[in-house]
Amino acid sequence: MKDKLDLLVAEVRKIAAKRPLVAYEHDDCYYDAEQATDGSVGCIFGQGLTAIGWKITASGDGRTISGLLENHGYDVKDDRVLWCQKVQWEQDGGECWGDSVRLSDD
Repeated sequence: MKDKLDLLVAEVRKIAAKRPLVAYEHDDCYYDAEQATDGSVGCIFGQGLTAIGWKITASGDGRTISGLLENHGYDVKDDRVLWCQKVQWEQDGGECWGDSVRLSDD
């Protein structure tokens, strides 16, 4: 049985495959639509977390994906956490979602 992190990684890959040219353009990163002033779900991880039903609270689940995952009991040295951190870093650096995943796989 896959755990939540396996599901999240698979969902992020699926989102990037469906929308490879999307480039995240918000100044602030948020993972939950409740945190967004415009009602949207934020970055690729916000979309992935929402899609798999992983409810993230607005109060301190972490400003980075690795911080969020660590707060949920995952080891920051876990290869899946490191992959997520790299995807977010690439996305936040201006890469489109497809390239963010591809560069994180290299």
